[in-house]
Amino acid sequence: MIYIVGIGPGSRDYVTEKAVDTVKTSDFVLGSKRSLEIFETNGKKIEITVNLKNELYEFLKNYKNSNSKEKVSILSTGDPCFSGLLKTISSFDFIKKEDFEVIPGISSIQMAATKAKISWEDYNILTLHGKEENLKKLLDYVKNDEKVIFLPNNLKNDLKFLIENGISDEKEITVLENLSYSNERIIKDKISNLMENDYSYLLVCIIN
Repeated sequence: MIYIVGIGPGSRDYVTEKAVDTVKTSDFVLGSKRSLEIFETNGKKIEITVNLKNELYEFLKNYKNSNSKEKVSILSTGDPCFSGLLKTISSFDFIKKEDFEVIPGISSIQMAATKAKISWEDYNILTLHGKEENLKKLLDYVKNDEKVIFLPNNLKNDLKFLIENGISDEKEITVLENLSYSNERIIKDKISNLMENDYSYLLVCIIN
């Protein structure tokens, strides 16, 4: 059986017991170096690098072809069902829904909402990860003064797009970086000032 395991925003403190137990008893555990470091397991750890989709495809293809009954855990940051690995793995032509189970995790969206102390049900939720077409949706939300929480693809480029399409650089955005880690940072500032900073890729943004 294949398990797509949500591991939360990053810190071990936010990993569920279900995720810990599933990974510990797996024969194979696949994930990024950072993800693998969180867990203890009796199985073999396999680090996934920059060619994530291709590496997962090849491993799972071989796994399926061998008719293996071994237990495989694939670590997905946050929750697998939002900007996570569920969509990637479901897209493989040889994978059926009965081939895997999903273990939910605390998403970065949830974590950002707790830090900002807001009810995220009142916000439009959007990811720009690999979804350039969603920039237009983000622009429309901002132009219409709608609340939005979004995962940026490249924050400086995303903000530049907003400015080039009529959004004032005086607009305030809250940027939440490295949530749950020791170097967590939360900045609320004007777009013009935010453009001057450098950021990691672990970001969530809130616009009120």
